[in-house]
Amino acid sequence: MSNSILVAHDGSSHAQSALEYALETFPDARIVLFYAIDPFEVTPEEDQLPPLTEEWLDEQRAVAADLFEDAREDLEAGSATIETETGAGSPAQTIVAAVEDSEIDQIVMGSRGRGGVAEARMGSVAELVVKRASVPVTVVR
Repeated sequence: MSNSILVAHDGSSHAQSALEYALETFPDARIVLFYAIDPFEVTPEEDQLPPLTEEWLDEQRAVAADLFEDAREDLEAGSATIETETGAGSPAQTIVAAVEDSEIDQIVMGSRGRGGVAEARMGSVAELVVKRASVPVTVVR
């Protein structure tokens, strides 16, 4: 039986470690590399939320495509199939919803993302996904 594994990826080193773990642990799996487009994220360069337009969403999808390309660079996928998918909304809710909307057997994600406190045990997104997901969640450091 082939597993379907959703790997949440935000471009962080922890997310990349999660992808590498998934490929090593589930070499024959269907890997869904997933990026949550967060319309509520304010970067240090910004002082307000971005305008939520189709143009903005298209820009974020382009960012996700670049992230996916970077994440897959120099990886040995073996016989795993890697698909990519995005969703828009609060990252934890979007990850959980993506699992509910498709045939996913497990989630693999990094313990912290781009914005996590350096020494936190587990980031808030990972913690919420662990609490709310209907499938097993593996958190990778």
